[in-house]
Amino acid sequence: MFWFQVGIALAAQLLGAQAVASTSPVYVQVQSASFLGLHNATLGIESFRGVRYGHAERFRKAVPVSYSEPATINASFFGVACPQIKGTNALAADYGIYGTDEDCTLLDIYRPAGTNSSSRLPVMLWLHGGALTQGAASHYPADALVAESIKLDLPVIAISINYRLALWGFLCVISCQLCDRHTHPPLRGGREAAKNGALNLGLYDQVAALEWVQKYIEAFGGDKDKVTVFGQSSGAMSIAYHYLKEDTKLFRAAILQSGGSTSVPAMVPEKYQNVYNRLASITGCDAAANSFECLRTFNQTLLLDYVNVIFADSTNYSGRPWGVAIDGDVIPDSPSRLTALGRIARIPFISGNVHDEGTVFVKPRELNTTDDFLTFLNRDYVNRNATFFGNLTSVNKLLKLYPANPSLGSPFDTGSETFWGPQFKRAAAAYGDLHFQGPRRHWLDVAVWKGIPSWSYDFDQIIPGTSAWQGVYHTTEIDYVFVQFEPSAGADYELARQTLAYWLSFATRLDPNYHGNPVWLPYGRTAKEKRTLHLEAGNVKMIPDDYRRKQTEYVHLRFREDI
Repeated sequence: MFWFQVGIALAAQLLGAQAVASTSPVYVQVQSASFLGLHNATLGIESFRGVRYGHAERFRKAVPVSYSEPATINASFFGVACPQIKGTNALAADYGIYGTDEDCTLLDIYRPAGTNSSSRLPVMLWLHGGALTQGAASHYPADALVAESIKLDLPVIAISINYRLALWGFLCVISCQLCDRHTHPPLRGGREAAKNGALNLGLYDQVAALEWVQKYIEAFGGDKDKVTVFGQSSGAMSIAYHYLKEDTKLFRAAILQSGGSTSVPAMVPEKYQNVYNRLASITGCDAAANSFECLRTFNQTLLLDYVNVIFADSTNYSGRPWGVAIDGDVIPDSPSRLTALGRIARIPFISGNVHDEGTVFVKPRELNTTDDFLTFLNRDYVNRNATFFGNLTSVNKLLKLYPANPSLGSPFDTGSETFWGPQFKRAAAAYGDLHFQGPRRHWLDVAVWKGIPSWSYDFDQIIPGTSAWQGVYHTTEIDYVFVQFEPSAGADYELARQTLAYWLSFATRLDPNYHGNPVWLPYGRTAKEKRTLHLEAGNVKMIPDDYRRKQTEYVHLRFREDI
C-alpha cells in the first residue's frame, strides 16, 4: 500500500510546484478535429490534456479513435483517471485525480509554445508507476519539465498517459479458475481471460497510446521517429515487457527508473485461485452461468468496493492480486527466460535505481527477529520458493549475505541506527536488491552481451524534509526528473537540471552526455567497465557498479522466476 502513498504524496508536490500561470487558448488541427489547449505564458509552454487515444470497455482492448468527423475537442483540463485501488489519501483534485471512469484511455501533451506541425521535436512518453494498481497521467504534469527543456536548448514534447489498472487492466491472475498448463507459451492468466482477450489490457493500452503517437503526434509538432518512453517502478517494468517484442518500432529509446523485466516475482495461477473465487462469491457472479461475463457487466461502483476488499487482504497474495500474464503476444513468453536468452529489442536505454529502494516497502515495526526477516521474504514470494526456504544451506547463505548488522542495512550509510525493529534495515536492503538492484544489473549485462547501448545510474540525493528512516526512497528521483524545485532551492535545483539534461540529451541524440555535465560512460562488459553514474548534488561522478554485487547476483539467481 505504501507504494501508492509515496506516489500520491509526490503528486501533491508536482501539482503544488506549478507556477501560477497566465493562460490563453491554443488550437491544433488533427484531420477534421480541432483540439483546444492552453498556452501558459508564464512558463512558455502549451498543453493539451485529457486527449483520448482510445475507447475502453471493461475487459476488452481499447478501440482506436478517429478524427474523421469535424469537431472541436476541449483539451484544456485533465481527464478522469482509471478505476484503481484507493490509497489512504482520497483521490482528490489536490492529488492529481479528477474522478475515475472505466473509459479512461487518455493522455496529456506538453510542448514548447509556438511549436507547430513542422517542428519535429523529440517526444518523451511517461508511464507512471503504482504497482499496476494505482496512478494517473494527471499525477505527473510535465509543464516544468518542458519549460526546463527550452532553457537547456533541448526542447521536447512530453506526454503522460493513463492505462487501465488492477482488475480492469490486469485481470490475468484472478481469472485463472481454468488454468491451462499445457499450452506453449503457457496461458498463465487462464482460459477465460485468454479467450476473451482480457489479458494484459493495461499493457495493450500502453501500446495503443504509443500507436496513437505514431499516427498523430506530428500534428502537435512531434517526431514519431524520435520517441523515448520513460517510466518509474511498474512503469519501468512495463517498458521492459515491451522490449520482449524484439521487432517493436513504437519507440527508439527508453529510460527505466527502478524497474526491469524480472523485478516482480512469478505469478503462479494456482496460488491465486482463492482470489478469483472470493471476488466471484462476494459479487454473486459465482452463481451465474458465466462468471466472467457476469463480472464484465457488474455494477462499477460495487465492483470497485469489492476490489478494494480483495486488495485490503492482499498480504495473503504477496500484495499483488493482479499482474501480467504470458499471452503469446505482448508478453510472448516468460520475461525471465526471454531476458536470459537475450531476446529483447535492440533499443538503447538508461536503467537505474535510487539508493534505498527497499525502505518504503518494509513494515517497520513488524521485523524483530531473524525468523521475522525470513518470513517477510517468504511472504513476499507467497511460498513460491518453498524449496529455497526449506533448504538450510540456501537460507544460511542468504543470512550470511544479509547479516543482522544495521550498519550494512538500508537506508545505507546510516551506521548502527536501527530506526524501527532490529531487522528493518536488513529487510529493506534485501528487498531493494531482490526487486530492483538485481534486475537492473541483469538487464544491463544482457544488453552489453547483445551489443545494446546502455547506461546505468545510482540516484543518491535525499529530498529535503525526508524522514531519516526512508533514505533515498523509491520514487525520489521523480521530483528531480520533473524539475520540482525552484532555482532558489540551490543544490536540489541544480541536480534536477543536471539529471533532466542527461535525460533530454538521450531522448534527443541517443547519448545522455550534455555539455557542462560530468561525462556519463556507457555500461561495459568487464568488471572495470561496469560503471554507474552517481547522481548526488555537488557530487555527480562515475563510480564502480560493484556495491553488494555478491548479494544481488545471489538473490536474483535464486529468486528470479517465470511469470
